[in-house]
Amino acid sequence: MNIQKSSPNKHNLIHKLTGFINKGKSLRQRFLIHIILFLIVLLTAVFIILSISGVFSLDNKKAISLFNNELNHVANHINADFDNISAKSINLAMTLNTDIEKILKDNNISIGDFKIHPKIYNQILESECQTLITALLNTKSSGVFMILDGTINPNLPYSDSSKSGLYIRNMEPNIVNLEAPHLNMLRGPIDIAKENDIIIHPRWEMEFDINRDTYFKKTMYMVMNNAELPLPKLYYWYIADISSDTPDKVMLCIVPLKALDGTVYGICGFEISSLLFKLSYIPDITISDTVFTMLSKVEDNTFNLTSSLISANYPAFATNELSGNMRFYQKKSKSLIKYLYSPNRFIGLHKKIVLYADDSPYKDEEWAVSIMIPANYYNSVVGNINRRVILLLLVLLLFAITASFWISKFYLKPIIETINKMKQKKPSEIEKTNIIEIDDLLEFLSQQDRVMETKAQMDNPPVSDIQNISMFKEFLNNIKTLSPAERAVFDLYMEGYTGKEIAEKLYLSINTIKTHNKRIYEKMNVSSRNELMVYFKMMKEMNLKKYED
Repeated sequence: MNIQKSSPNKHNLIHKLTGFINKGKSLRQRFLIHIILFLIVLLTAVFIILSISGVFSLDNKKAISLFNNELNHVANHINADFDNISAKSINLAMTLNTDIEKILKDNNISIGDFKIHPKIYNQILESECQTLITALLNTKSSGVFMILDGTINPNLPYSDSSKSGLYIRNMEPNIVNLEAPHLNMLRGPIDIAKENDIIIHPRWEMEFDINRDTYFKKTMYMVMNNAELPLPKLYYWYIADISSDTPDKVMLCIVPLKALDGTVYGICGFEISSLLFKLSYIPDITISDTVFTMLSKVEDNTFNLTSSLISANYPAFATNELSGNMRFYQKKSKSLIKYLYSPNRFIGLHKKIVLYADDSPYKDEEWAVSIMIPANYYNSVVGNINRRVILLLLVLLLFAITASFWISKFYLKPIIETINKMKQKKPSEIEKTNIIEIDDLLEFLSQQDRVMETKAQMDNPPVSDIQNISMFKEFLNNIKTLSPAERAVFDLYMEGYTGKEIAEKLYLSINTIKTHNKRIYEKMNVSSRNELMVYFKMMKEMNLKKYED
């Protein structure tokens, strides 16, 4: 029913539009209307083509390519840096193992009796402080640590959860300054910090609390249950909050301290702070400053935001405001991925990265790097692009309409001028315009004028005076110049035969008849068949069916 009703309405609309164009409009107005309609149809077609091809949406191959290229770049960068830190952590563990076993040997202490000699801890920490500082300054990290499986104060009530060690942070990890590094001590004896010109961190504590720093227990447990694995297979990546009162999220690369006899007596490694991560992996996508990089642990098809680091220019994301939550993600084919984080939504791409070897005890842990943008910002960017494209099309339309006014004036100028001259002069008196169509029209009108003048002259005077008209007399005299073949054709024309009929009657081809016609016109000094017929009519009025000498 709707289709049947729409057809008459469409027909009426076209009829009204056609009537508007044709109703009382000047030649220039009609020309402008047609040009404007053509431009509107053309730009509408361009708009439809752009819409179909996906220009008005970033959710297409170009957007996927943009995000995917940057994702691959950032993921490769993270992989390279983390592989380097893992290797440096293993080298640090091997160096510390060698040094500590030498100290124990010099003091006649076996590695098995390590815990019952707490006084040796301070000597180890003093000895290895410079080793840790050197390793820190030669590694792209923000901190270095060493935790021994024991405490300097074993008689304290909480000694079982307190572990001795050192934790030194570089407060300017993105600035390479080996001469005057900005080092802070987060854990360790104050006298060691003073001896090595290390500033005490505002959140300093003497020893590590392994009830809070759970990565120590997990690493020790995993090593003891995989005693057969070599040290390079036992490093572990862990995101922790190293401060109990203030958020200070870091990612630690942890390697066990394992003696030659297999005894595990502590851990060591490097730190990547949220600040260093933020400064190192900001995505280079210019569509919005809200695009951010996130490294997170993947658990059951969700991103565990408690175990994640974020890199972004946008302050809200640079401070890890998403921490402590999970964000589910969905994927549609051939489009960017939509990530759900109630009540917000994000759009982007992610890929998993491999942090461990296939035979690592931590191989089942999955980590992913993602490049995302909040959905509302993404939609805003798309809207701005769409508005710019539409505005550009409108500007082009206005420019084209303005140009059409000038073009119509230039294009129609010779036509309008010729029409005005025709109102004042005869067509034969108007100079040529060098426009073929206009010049042909003027020539045709000139011929028509000549024929009408001749006819008027022949029609108005009485028949008895016609013989005195010089043109008619000349016409009659010119009959004598015709050849017999031309005269035969001439006579049949006078009798009312057509060219085709004359060809059949005289058994001649139509081309031969055309040749005779041309010669007859030349000899009789006429320009067309109509002019010839005028003279025939005059001859019939005078009863001169065949003019004789």
